[in-house]
Amino acid sequence: MNFRKILEITGLLILGALVIHPQSQGEKIDLEFAVASALKGHPRIKQMETAVQKSERGKEDAFGNFLPEINLGYSFTHLNGPISIDLSPIRDAMITLQSKNQAEFANIYRLMGGGAPLTDAQKSSLAGNYATQLNSLLPEFKSTLKKQDYWTATITGVQPLFTGGKIVAANKIAELEYSAANLELQRVKNEITAEVINNYLNVVFLTELVKVRTDVTSGMKKHEERAGKMLAEGLIANYNYLRAKVAVSDAERNLYNDQKNLELAILALKNSMAIEENREIVVEDSLVTTTFLETEIIYTQLAKENHPLLKLIEIKKQMAAEKVSVDRSKFMPTIAAFGKYELYPEYLSAIEPKWAVGVSLNLNLFNGLQDKANLQSSKLLEKEIGYIEQDATSKINLLVQKQYRASENSAERFGRGSTSLELAEENLRLNEKRFDTGLGTSLEVVDARLMLEKNKIELKTALYEYYKNVCQLLETSGKPEDFLRIWLMQGEKTK
Repeated sequence: MNFRKILEITGLLILGALVIHPQSQGEKIDLEFAVASALKGHPRIKQMETAVQKSERGKEDAFGNFLPEINLGYSFTHLNGPISIDLSPIRDAMITLQSKNQAEFANIYRLMGGGAPLTDAQKSSLAGNYATQLNSLLPEFKSTLKKQDYWTATITGVQPLFTGGKIVAANKIAELEYSAANLELQRVKNEITAEVINNYLNVVFLTELVKVRTDVTSGMKKHEERAGKMLAEGLIANYNYLRAKVAVSDAERNLYNDQKNLELAILALKNSMAIEENREIVVEDSLVTTTFLETEIIYTQLAKENHPLLKLIEIKKQMAAEKVSVDRSKFMPTIAAFGKYELYPEYLSAIEPKWAVGVSLNLNLFNGLQDKANLQSSKLLEKEIGYIEQDATSKINLLVQKQYRASENSAERFGRGSTSLELAEENLRLNEKRFDTGLGTSLEVVDARLMLEKNKIELKTALYEYYKNVCQLLETSGKPEDFLRIWLMQGEKTK
């Protein structure tokens, strides 16, 4: 064996070790840890959790419509002058009229006593005296209603008594929106869980695929070495040796491609786990042979009960029904009790009350038939959502059937592939013996090894697709987390 061959074999062994344990110094993780990491830190989940909190605040806001609304108004006002009322003309007229009446009464009293009637000058003098007396006795008919500068502080309260069911419907809608936000959160969690599982399975599959490619490359190298020796001894033609070299080149190219695909798969897994790209992780898991499918009817029932989309449609249908109630309430009166209390009564005018309470009623009589149109539109929306629900249920049932059959087909392909694998291994062993004894050709050995490689890859691909289809089936059934329990119950590892 020359020095170049020794270097090639040594390099191949090192490459194989690196492929089998590409990140041996990294953090070892399993599927349960990967899913938990994603559910804890994924930005989409945090976004939906924030939306749930927002909807919860909306519930509190809607409940506040049952409670009274109390406001405090506080202000300071400066006028260009005080607001006053002057009734002096009326006061002057009253004094003039009263003084003349008193003078006439004095004249009458004098005549009744047998005296001479008063002259006009005497009457005028008496009226003047009476006017002077009345003027001193009567207060001024002037009053200031509002000072030039005054403060106002008013507490007002309004309590709804009857709104035609509008407040009740609004609270139900708020509760339904909160439920919808939680369902959206669950839907995103299901999607993230399924995404992590798929990426994890992809890493496991590609890791095993790289191992197969490494074994094939190693075998092709050994065959090339034997072919070189036999060529040097004149036992085979140069064509057989060249064919072995081409096979080694093809194997190395396939190995390189799958190594790069594995690197991308690990990056995708890190992304779905919401961890840093420079964080080193190691997946030391493998695909195993196991069967755990329930009947198709069970998955169909699970999808009907747990699929977030169907639950969301049901909530939307209930919200549409409450919207009908809201639009119907617009045809009914709104009745509310109200109250008002002034905190600065000293600044009130004589005509302004210190406090007041009452009941108000408001009923719209005509607004261009808009309320009627809105009510009809809400009823049609409720009917439309019913049709959407029927269509979604039908499509989800079809999807369950498709994924269930895909899982069965993958399991069937895996079961049938085991026999073909045994045959391919035996075929390689016989062709290698025939080549070593000079009865076979290099092409036969290469073809036999490629056939073995093909059978191993097909077997692992069938098993990988089986798990992937089952994961999709569980996601459609609304239970992607059940895959973790199934994965932990795996049987014997496949070789």
